[in-house]
Amino acid sequence: MEKINYLEKELERLLTWIQAADNRLALILPLSTAMLGALAVMVPKFENWSILSAILSSFSVFFLILSLIFSACSSFPRTTGTKGSLIFFSGINSLDVTQFCKSVINLDEEKYKEDLINQCHINAKIAENKFKWIQRAMICLFISSLPWASSIFILYSERQ
Repeated sequence: MEKINYLEKELERLLTWIQAADNRLALILPLSTAMLGALAVMVPKFENWSILSAILSSFSVFFLILSLIFSACSSFPRTTGTKGSLIFFSGINSLDVTQFCKSVINLDEEKYKEDLINQCHINAKIAENKFKWIQRAMICLFISSLPWASSIFILYSERQ
């Protein structure tokens, strides 16, 4: 029973890490989108571009779009759940209610422990994948910030 308590707490902790990664998207997505929108508003006619503003804007747009792409990759971690799991929602849903009922009634401690181990492992993979993509998205957002601010300043100055 002690191992089951450990595994249940571990699964809960891993799910919290996954949620923490998703919470970072709430910062990255709107900020990247707003920065792209601000650049779009400042875009001058083709003949009014300066070389410096074009380079800075292009650099910013490239890294902001990468930030959005990496955020999307974090949203869809591309892992599959364990088949027949009585913990994972997809595993439960793959059974009809009668099968699920029988499976729960026949569940012993060893099978439950094995299911918990599998769920901990797969959620650790999900958390790792999400954090890798979030990290890349944040790096691109930070890289884009200085050229973005410079290009906004230059484009605004050139409008005056």
